[in-house]
Amino acid sequence: MVQGAKMTGRLVKDTLALGRQHLLTQVLTIHRGMVAREQIHQGDILHQAFAPSFGAVHGCGGGMGMTAQAVQIRPDGGGVHVAHEFADVLQLAPQSAMGMDGPGLQNGLEQGIGQVESAQLGGLQSHQCFSQGLQGFHVAFALGFAEQFFGVHGFPEFHQCCYDTGIICKGISIVSDHSPFHYSQEHFQSLVQTALRQACQAGASAAEVEVSEGVGLGVTVRLGEVETIEYTRDKDLGVTVYFGQQRGQASTSDFSETALRSTVDKALAIARHTALDPFAGLADPALLAQAPWPDLDLFRPWNLSVEQGIDWARRCESAALAQDRRLNNSEGATVHTQNVHFFYGNTLGFMGGYAGSSHDLSCAVIAGKDQDMQRDYWYSTSRHPDQLESPEQVGRQAAERTLRRLDARRLSTRQVPVLFEASLAAGLIGHFVGAVSGGSLYRGTSFLPDSLGKMVFDERFSLREDPHLPGGLASAPFDDEGVATHPRLVVNQGVVEGYFLGSYSARKLGMRSTANAGGSHNLIATPFGGGFDDLLRQMDRGVLVTELLGHGVNGVTGDYSRGAAGFWVEQGQIQYPVHEITIAGNLKEMFRAIQGVGTDVRVRGSKICGSILVGEMTVAGE
Repeated sequence: MVQGAKMTGRLVKDTLALGRQHLLTQVLTIHRGMVAREQIHQGDILHQAFAPSFGAVHGCGGGMGMTAQAVQIRPDGGGVHVAHEFADVLQLAPQSAMGMDGPGLQNGLEQGIGQVESAQLGGLQSHQCFSQGLQGFHVAFALGFAEQFFGVHGFPEFHQCCYDTGIICKGISIVSDHSPFHYSQEHFQSLVQTALRQACQAGASAAEVEVSEGVGLGVTVRLGEVETIEYTRDKDLGVTVYFGQQRGQASTSDFSETALRSTVDKALAIARHTALDPFAGLADPALLAQAPWPDLDLFRPWNLSVEQGIDWARRCESAALAQDRRLNNSEGATVHTQNVHFFYGNTLGFMGGYAGSSHDLSCAVIAGKDQDMQRDYWYSTSRHPDQLESPEQVGRQAAERTLRRLDARRLSTRQVPVLFEASLAAGLIGHFVGAVSGGSLYRGTSFLPDSLGKMVFDERFSLREDPHLPGGLASAPFDDEGVATHPRLVVNQGVVEGYFLGSYSARKLGMRSTANAGGSHNLIATPFGGGFDDLLRQMDRGVLVTELLGHGVNGVTGDYSRGAAGFWVEQGQIQYPVHEITIAGNLKEMFRAIQGVGTDVRVRGSKICGSILVGEMTVAGE
């Protein structure tokens, strides 16, 4: 195989017909529509050598929305840059060199180059014409250039080089990376280890580093026309260092060696000038997660193309507007997919990271005219794209919710029970979490101080945290500090049995971390009282709230006052829509007055519960 790599290297030099040479070169790895880049100040490659083949890419790009030169290589400090990535444009099939010998590689490359040249001569307008050719380049650049141009000899050095170019090396074989990410977990681990080593060499007593990358695509259609197409790709590396109990933090989005060294130095400089904090430090070593941690099925990437995104959004909005002629306007339909991965490590020896995905589809439409105009929306979200509601389902739900709000009335002020729809009920759980979280507790800004072991809710109410829920939107094997997560009861029959603490807040309160650095993990309210219709009948007469407006919640006193819209209920039946009302109470009293948690659960975040019926609140209107 080594001989095959040498042969391929010579083949590349001969086939590309280098006209002249200089010391600017770059590993170019094309895989699933991405050009990975790593500057190499060594070798003999002229950028004109790439022009014929990549010119074909540009020439065939008319139908792909490519508005700039596909590849631009220019001198810059002894290196070269790829100015434009092919991400999500070419969508090349994975290419494997496993089991291929030198002649096989040569034959494949010759065929690929011939296809590219033929496509260029023929003026074809589809990327199909040159995908095979670019796949040939993938193998040639990866294998041949490694030794012929970069002086890389043997697997270990080449393996390290491949970390930075998106290639996965297995033994002596090279396979394309199926990941949507530019960087591998191995490369992230290398960055973390380097930063930790540099911090310790500079005298830090402890350090922690987290590096992350996110890739996303969002498409919005309004009234049948494409309104926005948004690609996102971001990355970040954060360093925290300690000199005893002095702490400094710095971050960067540049992963180069120079930037990494600079970021560590800045964190060190900040730490030297901060005041002593007796509670600062890394997590308790006894609480750190131990590998292997459970596979929670958090990463299900969606290979969503722009065309498919547009189609989904149009279908969603069309389904909504087709329900009724009174639906005469739209705020649009949006489909969005996001993939993220991270790696965290500290000087206690913890190292770990993983990838996650999230996908959602939403639609909002408007009905009516003049003074009787109403809007509503619907959305679906999941880590798994195949678990999303269909575009037609989301559109119809948005339409039905909007139409039922027409001819809304105002109410006179009264004291009545209030039923919070499931999507809003999760907000009540969120107010509780905020009140019993470390920051609010140690600062003395919580309306539930010293509530541990006390009755806060109705005795029928229980709340558990399940961080290991497969596919959960808030599942995690460990928190942001590496502390292992565990299922637990937070509220048991109305009694608070746990707070939400990270290491710092736990030390401030004289307690142990609850593995909630970064937030809560899948809080599940135990249903009681039946389904949605059962709660309506139990309420008998009151207000069903389907929308909340404003932010009138006081986290210190628990006072609650928010604008609302929904429906008036009589004899357990919805009578008519209401709007321009305000619902008010105090969260401590509201929690104790919870009379039911429905089975109509909607999973849309870290709080999982059905509709919640609160015994009595003030409803202010006319």
